[in-house]
Amino acid sequence: MDNRTRYSIQKRLSFIEGVIWCLLGTILLRYAWVQVVRGNELKQEAMSQAIKVRTTPAPRGLVLDRNGHKLIENRHVLNLIIEHEDLPDIPKGEPQNDRQLRAIQQTHSLAQVLLIEPDDLMRRIISTKNAGSSRILLLKDNLNEEELAEAEKIRARFPFISVQIAPRRIYLGEELAGHVLGYVGEVSKEDLVRLKEKNYRQGDIIGLEGLESIHDDMLRGEDGLREIVTDYLGREVAPLGEIPPKPGKTVYLTLDAGMQRILQDAYGEENGAAVVLDLRDGGVLAMYSSGSFDPNAFMDRRNPQKVDYLLNSDGRNRLYHRTIKSRHSPGSTFKLLMALAALEHNVITPQTLFTCTGTKSFYGYPRRCEGVHGSIDVLTAITVSCNIFFYELGTRLDIDQIYETAKKYGLAEKTGIDLPGELASRIPNKTSQKEWYQGDTINVAVGQGAVGVTPLGMARFFSTLALKGKILTPHLLLGYRDEQTQKMNEYPPPNVRQADLDIKTWEILDQAMSQVVRQGTARGIALPDLEICGKTGTAQVSRYTTRDAYLSSAKQFRDHAWFAGYAPRENPQIAWAVMVEHAGFGASAAAPIAQKLCKYWFFDRNKNPLPPPVARTPGSFYAIPIDVETEENRK
Repeated sequence: MDNRTRYSIQKRLSFIEGVIWCLLGTILLRYAWVQVVRGNELKQEAMSQAIKVRTTPAPRGLVLDRNGHKLIENRHVLNLIIEHEDLPDIPKGEPQNDRQLRAIQQTHSLAQVLLIEPDDLMRRIISTKNAGSSRILLLKDNLNEEELAEAEKIRARFPFISVQIAPRRIYLGEELAGHVLGYVGEVSKEDLVRLKEKNYRQGDIIGLEGLESIHDDMLRGEDGLREIVTDYLGREVAPLGEIPPKPGKTVYLTLDAGMQRILQDAYGEENGAAVVLDLRDGGVLAMYSSGSFDPNAFMDRRNPQKVDYLLNSDGRNRLYHRTIKSRHSPGSTFKLLMALAALEHNVITPQTLFTCTGTKSFYGYPRRCEGVHGSIDVLTAITVSCNIFFYELGTRLDIDQIYETAKKYGLAEKTGIDLPGELASRIPNKTSQKEWYQGDTINVAVGQGAVGVTPLGMARFFSTLALKGKILTPHLLLGYRDEQTQKMNEYPPPNVRQADLDIKTWEILDQAMSQVVRQGTARGIALPDLEICGKTGTAQVSRYTTRDAYLSSAKQFRDHAWFAGYAPRENPQIAWAVMVEHAGFGASAAAPIAQKLCKYWFFDRNKNPLPPPVARTPGSFYAIPIDVETEENRK
């Protein structure tokens, strides 16, 4: 090899060596830049991608009846979700880059797998991204075993999808107390604005109806947080730390589940409503609106047909809470108020007699009675439910006097029960009516015409009669237990006010209602060893000239049946109102339901008398039969 060639080779090798040293220097400088200058920044970014924060939904509080029977509980379910930070980058308009285009394509593929509309899924993704950093997108809820296996296959293709364990509300009684308990659902945009100070976030669960709504603050828990380590596909590798969720408070209601079941079975396919009150403090022992509904239907987002059925299918208006919203004519149950008004305004005395010949003309129109009662006083008129006697009162009492008496004894106002949506009974007066004639008053005198009362309002009125003028406030909340401290908190009963009811007037009404059951219109429901006081009512829906025409009419034109009362006569414990829509006569349709209530409460439920209302906690509120399973004896 000559010198010229050797020089050329050495020159090339020197150039290559220089290039190698330059590359090594560049690598060293880049390494120093990454490790020294940007080391902390890149470390934090890497950790933020590997460590993620997940929200742990808090279970809502349990709901139990006064004896410890669960009415609402929570069960864990598996939901298919996308965490907020894993949501695809879907643009609101046209894609601006390859990343957004890939996100759209990926979303279309996911929608096809989940059998949902791609446009709908993209709208939900955009809405969820705008809702806040803690919002998740629920794709499917309450996965069964087959769906869970399918979900794992889907996650292999779309690793940004997660399976979340979440609490689900379960209503154990199904239709037993649907209107009372209500149901839950996702908080609306309107509620987010209205309840801004309560820190609700889009996607949170909130009580929408019934007790779930009115006591939402008590039942609502506090979500927890957990930190996890994820791999490059976003899958959980290991837990780092956790702030456990705080469950809502366990709520005890004044309801007796056994009495509630008696009502459910007694009504069957009939529409109507019934309320039973504890005369010690106004606690609601039973409140049933028929037809009822199963709140679990609102929990199943995959089966909207159930909700459609509740709303539209069988014509029973199942979501309508009749106990607090239906205002039907009370029929002859209103005669107790009429007698009270007439005696207090000195229109009659206990000895005043009117003659019933079966029919009589008032203001040019004939009026009839169900019997021919001859000369009768107010005591007998209530016992046999004489219409003519009370038509006579309607000619002598002014409508404002009737309203004044109803207002005095709480019938012309809301009861104040802790449920949303209660309506006040409708008692007319001259101020509320554009025109009023004395002929209208005699319709009101027998519980017809412009008067309309709710079953709850009627039950409260009869409880006032039972307690000689003491006006209770019906309520459903008995107490609550904090699940963290296990401390029981008794809920004080609402205030009671006293109306000035003359004892002699009360004695007449009390005796008359006792005679109604012993020898009057409700004599068929008398029970041995129990003196029941009450009044039947038959509220006319359509006018008929003959009984045969009425009996041959369609059911929707039949009368509404009422029976209201209290028991026992001495030291009464419970008061009630039972109303059955389009069922005919109160004595044959409503009174037997009340008889079943009394039989359950005084004989089948417990042979012991009610103890005085000293302790209100569920364990000591009542003596509980040994065959009833409670939380206490399960321990």
